[in-house]
Parts: sequence; structure tokens; C-alpha cells
Amino acid sequence: MKALLLEDIGKIGVGEVPEPVPGQGQVLLKIKAAAICRTDAKMWKMGHRDLVLPRILGHEICAVRTDDGKRHVVWPGTSCGKCEYCNSGLENLCGDMKIMGFHSDGGMAEFAVASEAALIEVPEGLSDGLASLAEPVACTMNAVKMGKVQPGQKVLIIGGGPVGLMMALAIKGSGADPTVSEINPEKRELSRSFQEKTGIPVKGELPEGGYHVAINAAPSLAAFQTGIKKLLTGGTFCIFSGFTDVKDEIAKEIVNVLNEIHYRQLKITSAYGCTRDQMRSALELIEKRADDFSLLIQKTLVLEEAPDALSEIWNGNALRHVIEFE
Repeated sequence: MKALLLEDIGKIGVGEVPEPVPGQGQVLLKIKAAAICRTDAKMWKMGHRDLVLPRILGHEICAVRTDDGKRHVVWPGTSCGKCEYCNSGLENLCGDMKIMGFHSDGGMAEFAVASEAALIEVPEGLSDGLASLAEPVACTMNAVKMGKVQPGQKVLIIGGGPVGLMMALAIKGSGADPTVSEINPEKRELSRSFQEKTGIPVKGELPEGGYHVAINAAPSLAAFQTGIKKLLTGGTFCIFSGFTDVKDEIAKEIVNVLNEIHYRQLKITSAYGCTRDQMRSALELIEKRADDFSLLIQKTLVLEEAPDALSEIWNGNALRHVIEFE
């Protein structure tokens, strides 16, 4: 079968690989759509703490079971099922977590295998491409939960990429009032149709006034600094995106931010991954607002175009790219 294989950091290409064989409790899937996210690009460019090479990438997928033809999205985690986190519905925090596309081969291929327990059936009327957004949307729902976002609250999202915009839809769906901050004018323009359709503002400069909750959907420590300073006293910052641009010269600013947290008694939380229930909720939200989410899919690709797409996504001026299979 054809697959997008990351052989080593910086070395990726489409080639022929053996078709996977399901193990106990697994099923063989024919991939219908696989969305490319910035984490995929990061693994290609920099690696990742959970990445085991060589690896077929892809953890945002919609696929058909080869045994019964039913469509599913896949919760990409494999948890132990018996620790205190798994038993309390927090399987995304399992210490033995293994992730599809990181520890095991993912869905940027014609076929993949996944645990039967990880399959979540797709509503009949939802397209393959939109269904492939279920995992990142579920992750944004986790941030809404961890940030304890309440109806009527003002929420600031720092980062106007596709996940930041998905998060804005999740926040709006919760009854809160989202504002997206994006310093890159090209990215702001890229989401113009989305802004006009949804009424969600994406601003280069933030107006006066504070926010109850701030969430970073960008990997910059400057996003953390901006979010902390724009919080109302007693507000909550939710760390959503991991930071990748640590530089010595910003050490003093980190101290200033930490002092601000201390003196204003701000609360910080974080969000990592998602649960199966959150993916089910994500599918419901995507189905309900399919027209809005469709504006976040910038390109549909064939597998051979994926390496070039990774480069474009890494450079930052892109919405979602989705690989579609016949």
C-alpha cells in the first residue's frame, strides 16, 4: 500500500509499505480522509517526545472498517484501561498512553489498524473530510472544560490558525464569547470568510478590557505573556499548545509573567489530548455547524502532495489540509 513515511527527522516521502495486519482487538481500516496538523509538521521538522521512528504519520482520520463497511473516526490513543485516570474518564492522562501516528503507525496511508474500542461511528450526513477534524475539535473541547469556560464569559484565544478557529467555534458553542488574537496579517486575511460567516473576530490588536479565560493556540511564550496580561483579575489561563520557541533573551519576561500570576492570584490550567466522549461530542458539534467548519479546510490533497503540504503548514500560513483517499 502507499503511505507517507517519516524515516527520520527531516526525511519524509510517499512509498510502498506492507499492508498492516490487525492484532488482537484491532480492526483493519481503509482510510477515507486524514487531516494534516502542525504537530505532524513538527514531527517532520523537529521530532517529538512521543515519536518512535520510522513512522507513518496521521492521527486525525476518518476511515471505513474493511469487515462491515461502516465509517468511523479514531480516538488515536491506546490507554491501559485500568489506572486511576482511565477508571475516572481521564484516559488521555494515562501514564502508559500510546498514540497512533506517534508510537504506532497512523492514517496517512491507504490502510491502518486501530483498536476496536477506539472507533467512533460517523453520522451518515457528515463528509469524510469534516469528520477527520473530530480529534482536534475534541482537544479544543478539552481546553474549554479545563479552562472552566462558562456561558457569557469573554475568552481570548491567542493564535488564529485552524485549531484556534476550531476552539473559537467550541467556545461559541458553549455560550461564551470568543475573540481570537493573531499577529500575522496574512493569517488574519486567510480566515476572512470564516470571520464573516461566524461573527468571530480575529484581531491583530486587542481592544481595551480583559478576559475571563485565555487559551494559547500558538507555541510562542509571547502568547503566554499576552494571555496573562489580558486576563481579568481572578481569571484563568489554559495552556493548550506546547511552547517551542524558548530563547534566553525572554527569560526576564518569563519572570515578569510569573510575578504577575503571583500578585494577581491568577489561575493556570492546561489541556492535553482528549477523551472518547469528547470526540463523540466533537462529531455532534461538527455536524451541527458543518458549514462553519468547512471553511477551515483550505485544501484537499492526494497523498503524494502531503510532503509539500507539511512544509506549507510548518511555515504557518495555512488552514487545514486534508488528504482524501478513493
